[in-house]
Parts: sequence; C-alpha cells; structure tokens
Amino acid sequence: MLPPGSRRSKIRPPRKSLVSSSIGNSSGDSVVDYDLSWSVLSNAITQIQNKNVSKLSYEQLYRKAYILVLRKYGAKLYDDVSLLIKQHLLHKRQNLLTILNLSSSLNNSINEDFMKAVLVEWDEHLQSMKFISDVLMYLNRVYVKEHKKLLIYDMGIQLFKDNIIKHENNELGSKLIEIVVGEITKNRKGEVITTKMYITKIINMLELLIETSNSGNDLQYGENYYQRYFEPIFLASSETFFYNLSQEFMNNVLGTKYLHDAYRFIKEEENRINFYLPASTYPKIIDLMNNIIIKDKIDKILCLPLEQQGLSYWLEPVLSNIFDQNLSSKGGNHHFTELKILYELLGRIDPDYGLFKTRLKDLVIFQGNTLPSLVKETISVKDDSSSSKKSSSNSTAFASTWINSILEYQNQFSKIVKESFSGDAILEQCITMGMREFINGALNASSGSKKLNTSSGSSAPELLSIYMDYRIKQLTKNPGSSSKSISNENDNDMNGSSVDQTDDLINKSVAFLRFVKDKDAFEAHYANHFAKRFLNFKTSSQGTSVSSNGKLGVDIEELIISKLGEEMGTTSLHKVIKMDKDIKLSRELTKDWKGYVNQNHKKSLIELDLKVCNVSDWPKSMTKDYKKFARDDTNNEIGFIWSRQLRSTIKEFEEFWFTNKRNDNKSLYWCPKFGSMDLRITYPTKTYDISMSTYAGIIMLLFAPQSTDSGGNEVLAFDEMRELTYDEIRELTGIPEADLKRQLQSIAVAPRLRLLIKVPMTKEVNNSDVFKLNEKFKSPSTKVKVLTVSASSSGASSLKVSTSNDAASAKTVQEEEFEEVESSILEGRKIEINAAIVRIMKSRRTINHNDLISELVKQLQNRFQTLNILIKRRIEDLIEKEYLKRDDNDRSLYHYVA
Repeated sequence: MLPPGSRRSKIRPPRKSLVSSSIGNSSGDSVVDYDLSWSVLSNAITQIQNKNVSKLSYEQLYRKAYILVLRKYGAKLYDDVSLLIKQHLLHKRQNLLTILNLSSSLNNSINEDFMKAVLVEWDEHLQSMKFISDVLMYLNRVYVKEHKKLLIYDMGIQLFKDNIIKHENNELGSKLIEIVVGEITKNRKGEVITTKMYITKIINMLELLIETSNSGNDLQYGENYYQRYFEPIFLASSETFFYNLSQEFMNNVLGTKYLHDAYRFIKEEENRINFYLPASTYPKIIDLMNNIIIKDKIDKILCLPLEQQGLSYWLEPVLSNIFDQNLSSKGGNHHFTELKILYELLGRIDPDYGLFKTRLKDLVIFQGNTLPSLVKETISVKDDSSSSKKSSSNSTAFASTWINSILEYQNQFSKIVKESFSGDAILEQCITMGMREFINGALNASSGSKKLNTSSGSSAPELLSIYMDYRIKQLTKNPGSSSKSISNENDNDMNGSSVDQTDDLINKSVAFLRFVKDKDAFEAHYANHFAKRFLNFKTSSQGTSVSSNGKLGVDIEELIISKLGEEMGTTSLHKVIKMDKDIKLSRELTKDWKGYVNQNHKKSLIELDLKVCNVSDWPKSMTKDYKKFARDDTNNEIGFIWSRQLRSTIKEFEEFWFTNKRNDNKSLYWCPKFGSMDLRITYPTKTYDISMSTYAGIIMLLFAPQSTDSGGNEVLAFDEMRELTYDEIRELTGIPEADLKRQLQSIAVAPRLRLLIKVPMTKEVNNSDVFKLNEKFKSPSTKVKVLTVSASSSGASSLKVSTSNDAASAKTVQEEEFEEVESSILEGRKIEINAAIVRIMKSRRTINHNDLISELVKQLQNRFQTLNILIKRRIEDLIEKEYLKRDDNDRSLYHYVA
C-alpha cells in the first residue's frame, strides 16, 4: 500500500461494494430510484443555495449523482439541475426587482443598493455553483464531456445571465447598463461617486456572461454580454458626451482654455477607462475622444485670431522677444506649456503632424513678412531717441537689424522646438522651410531673382552681402576692437568685449546663408561689395584683423572666403577668389614699386598704393567704362585729365610696369572713379591731413598755386585765391557730370567739411556756380576724412541724360550698379542652365521634356531656383545652336546632337 501523498490524489467512483449495496437496497424500479436520488440531490442543492451546507454529506451526494449517471440518467439529471437553478434565480430576480422599484420610488439616482444587491446575488450564485459542481463532478466528467454540454459551473453562469440579467427582454440588464453608464457620466462631469468598486465588479461580471448558441451538439462561444450590450451603449453615450463637452469647451472662446480643459479631461478619461473598462474598449474610446475633442476642433483652435488665443497668440512672443530688450535679457516670454499640450494633442490624431506643419509654416511666413516693417519701426525709434541723423532708409542699418532679427527668430523657435516639441526634427525642418520662404520673398518672373518686400526693395542675397560688407569694414577699420554693428542692441550674442567679432560675423553669415536659395545672387553681390572694399579703402587697411584666437595678422577677407567656400562648395566664389588673387598681387606690386622708388632715389614722386585689377574677373559695374578715362588720340577725344602734380608719377610707374617686358601682353588703364587721395593742405589757421576720394583730390589740386612771384617762388594758394566756375572745373578735369556734382557737394556744401566755398551757397550745384578755397575752414582734428555724399542726397536722380531719343530719365549710380549685378546674375544663370542641359543630354541622349525639367531643378537647386520660362528659353537657344533637337513625331521629346 502506497503511503499517503505519494501519488496525486483523485476523486474516484465509490467502491463496487458500495454501489452494489446501494443498488441492492433499492426497490429495483429505476423511476423510483431516480426520484428518490433526485429528491436528496435537489434538497442538497437548495440547501447549498440557501447557504446551509454544514450538515451535508458530500460523499453521499456524490455517490447518488454517480449512480444516476451510471444508470443513464445523466441527461435528466442535467436538465433537472438546470431547472432547479433557474427557479432559484427567478426567485432572486424578484427580490432584485423589489430593490430596483424601491430605488425608483425613492428617486435614488445613484441606485447603489441595486448595484450592491446584484453583486451579492452574483457572488453567492458563483459560490453555490462551485459547491454544486463538486457534487456533480462525475456528471461533468462523463455526460457533459460526451455530449459537449456546458459544465455545471458554466451552465450556472449562463442561467444567471438568462434568468436575471436578460430575463423579460433584458429588463434588469438594461437597467444595470443605464445605471453604470450614468455613474461613469457623473464621474466624467467631475462629480464624486461612491460606486467605483461596484462599477468595476459589474463590468467584470458582464464580461463573464458569454453569449452562446447551441447548434446540435456543438457549443459555439461568441461575444460576451459586455461586448454585445454594454459596449455599444457606452460608446454611443460617450460620443454624445464628448460632443457636448467639446461644444462647451468651444463656448469658452479662448483657445488656451480649450487646450487646458481638453488636455485635463483626456488625461482623466484615460485613467478612468483604465480603471473601469477592459483593454478591448480602451482604443475605441480613445479614438472616439480624440476624433471629437481634438480632430474635429483643433484646426478651428489653431486658426483663432490673436485676441482669442490661437496658434498666432502662442507664437507671438517669438516676435516680441526679438525687439523687446527686457524680455530678451530674461530669456524671453514663451507659451511653452500651451505649445507642449498642443504638440501632444496633435500627436494623438496625426503622428506625422500634417495639419500642424501646414499651419505652423503659414504662420512662420506671416510673421516673417511682418519683420521688415518691425525692423523699420525699430530703426526709426532709435533714430528718434538719438541726436544722430536718421538712418531708417539706410540699407546698411536695415540689413544689419533684419538679419540679426531673423537669426534671433530662429533661435527663439529652437527653444520652442526643444522645450515644447520634444526636439522634433520634422517640425524644426518645417520652421526652416517657412523661414526660407519669407526670407527669399516673392519670385520675380522677369529675372528669376528673389525680391524681398523691404523698404529698400533689396533681395535677401543682397542684404546679406550689405550686412557682411558693413561688419567687415568695421573690423578692418579698428582691428581687434569690440565695436558693435548698427543693430547689435538686439543681438545678445555680441554683448561683452570678450566676444570674438570675426567668428561672430562668420557664424552669423553662414547661418543666414543657409536660408538663401539663390546662392549665385549672393556671390554676385558679395563680389561687388568685395571689389568696392578693395577699391575704396586704403591698401594699408586691408588684410589685418583678429583671428579666432585673438592674434593679429589674419586676413579677414581670406578667412571669410574660406568659410563661405566650405559652406557653398569649392567651385563657388571663383570670381571672388580671382579678385582676392589680384589684391595679393597688388600688394606685392606696391611693395616692389616702393622699393624701386627708394632704390632710384626718386623722392619727388608721389607715394602710391597700387590696386591693379584684371578687367575680366572684376564686376562689370566697376569696369565697364574703364577705357573712357583714357585719352583717345584717334578721335581726338579728351577723357579724364590727371592733375599736373600726378602726371610724372603716373608716367614713371608706367615705365616701371613694362620693365623687363613682364607686362608686355597687358594693357594698363588708370581709373580715378575708385580709390582715395591724401592731401596735406595748410589753411591760415592750421595744416590738415585730409583724406578724400580721387575725384575730390583732383578737384582740390585745381586750387593749388599756379603762379610765381617776381622771385620765382610759387604764390601761396590763399594769396592767389583762385576762383573756378563749375564749367571750368568740368573742363579741366573731365569728371562725369553726375560724379562732379556729388564731389563738389561733398567738399563745398556738406557742413563742417567745406574745403571750398560755393557761390551762391545752395544745396544744388549749378553750371554758373563759382568755387574758391575756404580760408575759414576749421576742424578739431588735424586728420580729416571727407565722405562722398550719396547719389540720392545729391539729387542726381533728377538729372537728365541725352539719348538717341532724348527722353530717358537718368538713373542713380546705385540703380545702374544694381542693374549691372542683376544682369550679371541672369547671364550667369543662362550659362549654368545651358551647361546643365548639355550635361544631362550627353548622359541621357534622349529625354522627355518633364524629365529634363526635373533633372535641371535637381542639379541647380543648390545654386538658384529655376524658372520654367527661363529654362524653355535656354532649351530653344540650344535647339537653335544645334546642341539638341526635337523628335519629329513627339514634340516633347529631345535628342542630343553630337
């Protein structure tokens, strides 16, 4: 005999002797035997249901059930047990109806007693079914298994569903659903309920009530009661509630309040659903809630005007922080919380943020288009608050302030992306694309250049070049200083003398250049300003600055060209690189020339700082008229007339230039429209070293002594007091009329710099005006710099120029220069498009028109934006030049002509 616990114990059928004894004691009538056994079993089941189980003998009850199954009474026993349980449940249902009616009569909206009563009946029923299943275990093992019936325990659950919950057309079930949904709705409204645990238990109960259907002997399991009845009603109720709630939120008008209210409710609802409902319902409720509260309303919220606190309101500090120094010094005043909530809510309905990217980009473009006017206002306020001359129309002031504002604008958005958008690279790229749109402005169909809607009408590439030009001039004037640009009051990065101005300039220029689409236009404008810096400044001021480590001797121009080349590619700025090479050669030439002068003791020659430019590499706006300054002996035309004091030096240098035949293959032309001249003039009060333009210097030399006294000595200029009319000056110098008037205004009209006296003293220069030396000229410093007045100030725009039709208005120097640059850009684009078309055709041989356009845009997108009209003209041009031809049958197909 095995010791106890050595094998897994099992419930076994009674011993044969017991079975035989039981059978033997019967009357032999099977019907009577069943009735007697059932009487015992039914009484026991009733006692179990009434919770009187202490006096029951489970062995005896099990034996009776076992014998009945052996005698083939399994079906009858199964049905009788089912009927008995059903009767018991129907009785319990009456009790529940009594409680329900009592709750209704008392107008008890909570119905807590009813919920509690249902759960008590459910728990007691489950306990009873557990005991009954133990008694009828053999019935489960034999009859139920063979006939594929529900186990006794499962049958009891089904009977509870059919006779309590669903009985009488789902009477109690509907009421129970109504109560539970009502309690959850109250909780959603913020009311405190005491039925939370009851709700959870009831939903768990409903999940156990499986909906079954018997087809023959097969038992098919389907949905549970919760899925079929409760969930649809709950979802419909939730939809109505969410809709009404969203409408209530919208009535608050303010977008900020809607965001906070919606976000708070959604978080509470998520916790509520997780607590009450099964996991299968969670995504359905979340989708429903997201669609109604977020998806259907969020676009209206985003588009609310500023006063109603939509997206424009939450992003308004991005602009205000730029121009408000108090806010800027404190790190700005942002709506980080609202934007973070917005980002999280939008992510629930659209992981790609498609709608948000559209609205965000539109707002960035809108704000960006307001920047020029804000910049103008800022400059105007500064001018009003200072005693200096107003510069609101000054393109340099505008360019500096505008570019600094844009870079700060980007910085402000970077903070938002980091704090509120979880560093989302896609949204950051969307912001960048919006900034590129407003920075590059609207497309000018005539030339393909980008026109910015600014006060100056300048394009983004030109403004960047103006900004860099001003900053470079500041650095080269005072190397190593911490001087600030015009708008640096708005530039937090440049506060403090410890900031390296050169690195700051490079970093900001490169950062802004990344927004510029037309890189070729920037190259053209930069080359133009680069040339001016070289030609209009003294050579000695070029090439010295402060490097990133604070040491002297670093060429700022070369450093900037190097950094720009790294950003734009090695093939970019090729003209500027060639110009820079000319500058280096000019410095070497100046050094050689001075060595030559010293070696040959030619001290009578005037000191020269030479600037020699290769005409083919320098901007046409500066080199187009270089020949007209030379005298044309063939036509007996007189060009520019150099002062007699300079002629010997010019002649000597020309001989030096062609020495040893080193420049025999080159032509040398002197161009007085650029450069400067230093004159030492002794006035009756003091001797001054005066720096002025070459034109102004030539004019002043006309008033140098021209006669001698009886002893052969030159008469002093202020004794001679020579007077010249405007027409005489023009005839003696050959300076173009527009330039001559500007120079005379600079030295005879401008306050505090009147080296000459003009009679009559008016702002405008007329042909009959007379000029003479101003013997009363005074200046607090012995070093004086004369600045040339701008063309607009001189009234040059009102001059008339004779043409073939004698009808065209004169253009200012700036307008002519701009047109030359634009023409250069357009010509460069034509060449680049032609070259790209030929490259593509060589590799493809035959290509469709649309494919060719697509390839061209792809190849040229890093240089400039191509216009279809310009591309079509280039294609026609290449067809005309027989580089390609159209297909005879398909006009949209091109073939390469080798």
